[in-house]
Amino acid sequence: MNRNSVGPTMRQKIFSMNLGVETVSLYLLCCAVADAGAAITRATLEGKWNGNRATLEQELRRLASRNILNSEGDDSQGEPVYRMVDEKKWR
Repeated sequence: MNRNSVGPTMRQKIFSMNLGVETVSLYLLCCAVADAGAAITRATLEGKWNGNRATLEQELRRLASRNILNSEGDDSQGEPVYRMVDEKKWR
């Protein structure tokens, strides 16, 4: 669950960062998951992601490298749980 959110998670800044379509698509998917009150994990994303697991992993790394997503620990299966980072901290 996105405990720090008080409104919609999506920020317009994502569209001006010159990121690829798949990266932006994953960001939007993460926002939808967070706004629905679910944890952002590979498991919650895989069922909704149109690409393969390798692409999902690559785009998760890309979002993390730009500090748009950050891992906040692991779930009960040992998989990372991600949280959305404040846009002021994005790179």
